[in-house]
Amino acid sequence: MRRECIILLALTTLMGCSSPSDVSTGQSPSQPAQTTQSAQQNDECPDGIIDWVDVLKINDIQYSALWNESIPVEENMKGDVVGEVSYQMDGNACSNHQMQNGDAAFLEVGTEVFEFIGYDSDFRVIANDVIYEVNENEKAQTIADLYDIEGKVVGMSLRSYFDGSFITDLKEEHWKEFLDEYLALEYVGFDKVYDEIGNEDSAFLDIHLEDGSSLRFGYWTEANVVNPGAYASEKMLEIIEQYQ
Repeated sequence: MRRECIILLALTTLMGCSSPSDVSTGQSPSQPAQTTQSAQQNDECPDGIIDWVDVLKINDIQYSALWNESIPVEENMKGDVVGEVSYQMDGNACSNHQMQNGDAAFLEVGTEVFEFIGYDSDFRVIANDVIYEVNENEKAQTIADLYDIEGKVVGMSLRSYFDGSFITDLKEEHWKEFLDEYLALEYVGFDKVYDEIGNEDSAFLDIHLEDGSSLRFGYWTEANVVNPGAYASEKMLEIIEQYQ
């Protein structure tokens, strides 16, 4: 269970993330706002009651809902339709369900998925007036391929692992250098770096975007690995150690 809980720390903005093999894992205590849960009895499933993370998969990319964000979704934020929900997992799928394109935890079948104007749809989309953000994309080669945030960042801050509370802002020269290093990292996926973590607790870092939203990720400094699955650089470690 610890492995699944750690995987949930991948997104950012208190974003829940799931492993490719199990998208029904429980909620991290430090991320109360990220998951919308439903206890659903399914007699055909051996595990019975399932707590789903609010996820969506289209075009071979898995997304998680940003329930904690305060940005209201307006019609003028929606672009072209990029997908449609074809299967609702809540009440229908077991916890070992392998997500396919068109699957969603809670969205109803037929729900359209739109571009989020201003962002690449590989990063963020809108469905049912909720913003969804990438948590897994096997096509991505770098963090920059995952997160369409270059030129959209206004700052970074350090947060508590235990409750997500604010600790401090990073100095501008530090966050800019850190961000350049972070976006250039090779994306290998969380399964690849998981064994490096052991029992270490992560630091939380928020990347603040110009639209008022933020992207949160974990940094395990002893192992020097970061969410959503990359080996951090020595320069990144040097910067963060100044704030710990």
